[in-house]
Amino acid sequence: MKYISAILLFVISFPLIAQISNKEKLKLEVSPEEVGQKIVDNIVERRFGWRYQKVCTYYGALIFADATNNRKISEQIKEGYTPFYEGKRKPHRGHVDYNVFGIWPFELYRQFGDKKYLELAKELADEEWENPREDGLTNLTRFWIDDMYMVGSLQVQAYKSTLDMVYLDRAALQLKVYIDKLQKPNGLFHHRDDAPFFWGRGNGWAAAALTEVLLVLPESHEHYPALLEAFQKMMVTLLDYQAEDGMWHQLLDDPESYPESSCTGMFLYGLASGLEHGWLAYVKYSSNIERAWNALASYVNEKGETRNVCVGTNAKDNKKHYLTRPTSTGNFHGQAAVLWAATAMVRLQEKLN
Repeated sequence: MKYISAILLFVISFPLIAQISNKEKLKLEVSPEEVGQKIVDNIVERRFGWRYQKVCTYYGALIFADATNNRKISEQIKEGYTPFYEGKRKPHRGHVDYNVFGIWPFELYRQFGDKKYLELAKELADEEWENPREDGLTNLTRFWIDDMYMVGSLQVQAYKSTLDMVYLDRAALQLKVYIDKLQKPNGLFHHRDDAPFFWGRGNGWAAAALTEVLLVLPESHEHYPALLEAFQKMMVTLLDYQAEDGMWHQLLDDPESYPESSCTGMFLYGLASGLEHGWLAYVKYSSNIERAWNALASYVNEKGETRNVCVGTNAKDNKKHYLTRPTSTGNFHGQAAVLWAATAMVRLQEKLN
C-alpha cells in the first residue's frame, strides 16, 4: 500500500524535478541499499522496544523499505510490533520522548492499511494537545532541541496518515517557535537556552524535523517561508563545519571533538532530501553529500552496527560534558540516523537517474 499522501507529495515536488533530473549520478563507494539492509538485518535480531531511539530506527527501516520496494523489511518491522498490536505490551506516554512511539504504528498504518495501527498512534498525537499552552504549543514543550523531532515528527506522521491539517499546523507552529528561540544567526541550534553549545545530534534532530515537515508542508502555509529559511540557513552553515573526511563532529564548531555518526546521518537525511526536492542547489551541495555518505558508510561494520555514536546526552552548561560523552557501537541513535540517510540517498539517486 502506497502512502495515502503520495499524490500530495508528488504535486509538491513535481515542479522541482527538472532542477536535478539531468545531473550526474553521485559517486558512492557503497550503495545505500547495501548499507541500509545491513542495519535492518542487525535490528531485527535485537529485542524490539518502545524507547524513542528504537522507535526512530523502526520508522527508518519502514521508510527504507518503502524507498527500496522491499516488502520483507516492512513485514519484519510489523512482526516486531505484534506485542503492542495485541495489547501485551504498552509504550510509556506523557513525555515527548515517549509519545514519539506513534511514528512507528503510523507508518505501519500507511503501509498496511490496518486501522488498528492508527488507533494508538492517533491517541498519542492528540494527547500532546489535550491541554495546550496559551501560545498554542503542546504542554509537553521543554525547549530542548530534541523536541523539534519528537513532537514535530509525531504530528506530521499524524497528518500524513489522516490528512487532517490540524496535525500539520501543530507541527509547523511548534517548529517555528523553536526556531525563534533556539536557532542562532549562523543557522545552527543550541541544545537548550542554558546549554549554549552546537551539539551534533541535537542539531541533527532539528535538521530531521525540518525535513519531515517541509516534505509535506504546502508552500502556501503561513509558516512555510520561515521553516524553509531556517532549513536553508542551517544547511549552508553545515557545509562550513563538515570535516575533510566528510563527517560532522560531536560539537559542530570544535574540530578537535570526535566525528559522530548519528548527527552525520541526520544531516545527510536533510541534505539529500533538500537536493531531491529542490530546496538546495545541486552544484553547491552534491559533492558534500557524496563525501558525507562515503564517510558514513565506512562507519557501518559487517555486523550492521554503526560505530562512533554518542550515547544519550542531557543538556548542560558545560562544554566538557559534551566533549567527554562516550561513544558506542550499534547504538540505536546511530542505527536510526543511517537508515534515514540511506532512505534519502536511495530517493535522491532515483531522482538523478
